[in-house]
Amino acid sequence: MMNVIYNSDNYYVVEYSGQHAYELVDKHSARGTFFQGDGAARFMEFMRIAVGEDASVEHVDDFLGNFDILLGLRVVH
Repeated sequence: MMNVIYNSDNYYVVEYSGQHAYELVDKHSARGTFFQGDGAARFMEFMRIAVGEDASVEHVDDFLGNFDILLGLRVVH
């Protein structure tokens, strides 16, 4: 099952609960990355901390911008 857990003008994060995985996509560059296993657990832990500090779109987008270097997969529409 696929659930969009975050969606802004810049990014979206999708949870794949059956695979214990998350996908992060930068909408402007049309690039993304896929976290699974331990990486997915760490990503979600950091995501919860970021949202807990400040749940504003600007803050969460700034946090997600730190992962831009990992966005190596081209998103095809």
